[in-house]
Amino acid sequence: MNLMENEQIYFNVLANLFRGAESVGGKLKITDRRLIFKSHAFNIQTGTTEILIEQIAEVKKRNTLGLVPNGISIITKDEIEYKFVLWNRSKIIDFISKRMTNY
Repeated sequence: MNLMENEQIYFNVLANLFRGAESVGGKLKITDRRLIFKSHAFNIQTGTTEILIEQIAEVKKRNTLGLVPNGISIITKDEIEYKFVLWNRSKIIDFISKRMTNY
């Protein structure tokens, strides 16, 4: 992952990203400009998912399996929803929400 000029990483956390029915494990880096999810190599679906903060329309809490309070949903302006499982979701939601106001 290459950072853009003057880009800074604020969070580097373990996370899962739902890709269809599969919960893909990996690392989520959150910078002042984007979210970058890179899957672990041993997943069925591998690769990197990048979401620009300027493209995010909504970020909100979600419960995994409708019960476990450990997830967030990112909905882009193109109406694509990304579902993550991670810890410290309140801090991450607050950070993304504040950054969204810059766009």
